Amino acid sequence: MVGYVDGFNLYHGLHDLSGRRDLWLDVAGLLRTFVDPARGQELVAVHYFTAAVYGSGRPHQDAYLRALQAHCPQVSVHLGHYLRKTARCHTCSAQWVTYEEKESDVALAVQIVQDAGLGRYDQALVVSADSDMCPAVRAAKVVAPQREIAAVFPPKRNSQALMTAVDRTLRIFDKAPRRHQLPDIVTAEDGTKYFRPPYWA
Repeated sequence: MVGYVDGFNLYHGLHDLSGRRDLWLDVAGLLRTFVDPARGQELVAVHYFTAAVYGSGRPHQDAYLRALQAHCPQVSVHLGHYLRKTARCHTCSAQWVTYEEKESDVALAVQIVQDAGLGRYDQALVVSADSDMCPAVRAAKVVAPQREIAAVFPPKRNSQALMTAVDRTLRIFDKAPRRHQLPDIVTAEDGTKYFRPPYWA
């Protein structure tokens, strides 16, 4: 079993649920709750897709992603990027700078289809409620119809379109993230320590 995590969809679901309290999430630990060892299931890899944020949140995001990989060696982080754009108000012509996330959704979609074709999973857990995942799911089912794909909806998130595209749906219930947090201090193999941001507690 392989997990594919839409990092921003999960982040916003967690944030809507409990603010920053549950953001120090042990994603692999959480996904293992959907694995049934009695049926021979095992979580062999987790692909986590996100983009590096701008501003004061960047050090916290870096610490989290490094802590996640140090604590959960089977997690691979895939970083997209943000495109700087100038937005304009059509009413008053005011302008401001905004940023658009690029590549992470496409990278997630490509990974699912590629892994289906290469036989890297028997079952896939797609952590997202973004209907943009539907074409990738449908393509993976064409490439490898025998491989099961389940959508795992983050808290406060749902997608009827994705629900119809996958083989089954699962849900991260509200209390689950609190039960699957990383240790407050994660120590990497080289001795580097990563600390939960104080206001994420």
